[in-house]
Amino acid sequence: MLLGQLAKDMSIYFFVAFGIVLGGSILGGIAALLTRQPPFHTMYELAFKLKIWGMVGALGGTFDSFMQIERIFQEGDMSPVIKQIIFIVSAFIGADTGTRLIHWLVHGDSI
Repeated sequence: MLLGQLAKDMSIYFFVAFGIVLGGSILGGIAALLTRQPPFHTMYELAFKLKIWGMVGALGGTFDSFMQIERIFQEGDMSPVIKQIIFIVSAFIGADTGTRLIHWLVHGDSI
């Protein structure tokens, strides 16, 4: 049961980070199109700029996860540290996947 909840939480972190990068890049591309800027170039640049914000947004909007890890290290209980690291990795993979997808959509070459 606990593993099932962890998998659910991991997928939420993944897709929130993925959605921030993908949605922000696509909407930024639409804004670029409306303002007569190159939309694909704008989408490509925004994907890389939004990658870190995808992670931060998925983790709750702050760097609280990192502060929580520090606090857990001081207390000596390692189980929550591993859980937080898994969530950070899930958010990173989601943001990276969104960035790679935008790169692939814009340039069409292999990721």
